[in-house]
Amino acid sequence: MTSKELFTIRQALLQTYLRERGYDGLLLSRADNFAMATGGRRNYIWTHGDVGSNAIFVPAEGQALFVGDTIEKPRIMDEELFDLDCGSVDYLWFTDKPAGAIAKRFPGKNIVSDDGSIGKNVHGELAVIRALLTEGELEKYRILGKLAGEAMTATLDAIEAGMTENEIAARLAAEGMQRSCQVPVSLVAADERIAKYRHPLPTQEPLLGPGLQACRVRDYVEVVGCFLREGLVVSLTRFKRVGSLPAGIEDAYQRICAVDAAMQIETVPGLTLGNVFAECQQAYADYGFPADEWHNHHQGGSTGYAGRTCFGSPGETFPVLDTFWPAKLKAHFGMDVPFGTAFAWNPSACGVKSEDTFLLLPNGAKELVSVTPSLSVVDLAPILGMDAGVVKYGMAE
Repeated sequence: MTSKELFTIRQALLQTYLRERGYDGLLLSRADNFAMATGGRRNYIWTHGDVGSNAIFVPAEGQALFVGDTIEKPRIMDEELFDLDCGSVDYLWFTDKPAGAIAKRFPGKNIVSDDGSIGKNVHGELAVIRALLTEGELEKYRILGKLAGEAMTATLDAIEAGMTENEIAARLAAEGMQRSCQVPVSLVAADERIAKYRHPLPTQEPLLGPGLQACRVRDYVEVVGCFLREGLVVSLTRFKRVGSLPAGIEDAYQRICAVDAAMQIETVPGLTLGNVFAECQQAYADYGFPADEWHNHHQGGSTGYAGRTCFGSPGETFPVLDTFWPAKLKAHFGMDVPFGTAFAWNPSACGVKSEDTFLLLPNGAKELVSVTPSLSVVDLAPILGMDAGVVKYGMAE
């Protein structure tokens, strides 16, 4: 699939959405939606925010338009949208914003946006469309997963007792960037901090004066990474043992992997994320964890053009694999496109966590992409009571 073919499908999906909802156009300023609409192109400068520095406008009929100032236009048109047949609406940096420029270009039209800057904020409504992935995007995911696994493995290989959490996070980011991946999430916890915090930002000493001290690895360490490339995200968590594991951790780690496996098994077309979450709740109890352990952290969910497109939660109606919009796409444009999607579940308990990214293919098959083949594989059959065919990796040594 060429970039132009992918762009054509993604534009048709969005135009299908606009026509079905009765909107005249859609202004996309968020980096995740800009990437989704363009097949992975970039509209950001500042990497620690949701909204980019420019936008793309998708009309219900006609040509998509770059919308931004004359600082950004040359690079965006030369390096991001050069092959996608987009027009442009531009302005001097001090005279306007994307929403204002579009309001002037299309006065009186029913225009919506993904950030509330013009018309209704429809970011939430676009979640299902962000989750739909073409065969071309699924192939990108395979490549990204391999790169993410290599970056994580290289980081684990470099960890030694006495390293600070911040040094490990820096290594993870460097290994990702060397493989042309951004690392928007790099969480690291050593020893006691693993049990205390579910989102462990790596510790660092303050620039001036006394305060938090940087923690150094003594016995084992948790490394969490999200790897971003062409708008797609692979999430994975791995552990490394450098000394002696606390009592019960090895057993708990195997059992939390079983919870993850149970959720992956339940991720089946025709079900909802709420159905999978019900399995998650039962699995915690079945595999020896407190029945309310899931209260202590989100359990992951659908991914794609976002770290999580939709989180699993009790009663969540988000479909495991949507069929509504593909059917409407065919009705409006005659495109019969097979779509898959991606998931990253991440159950956790005191001192342990399991997280990988896998694809749900159009035919219902599942494929792990966050592979770290140099690590041992957890034997899940005795815990699950069957050979489920789910791969979960053990701790690095």
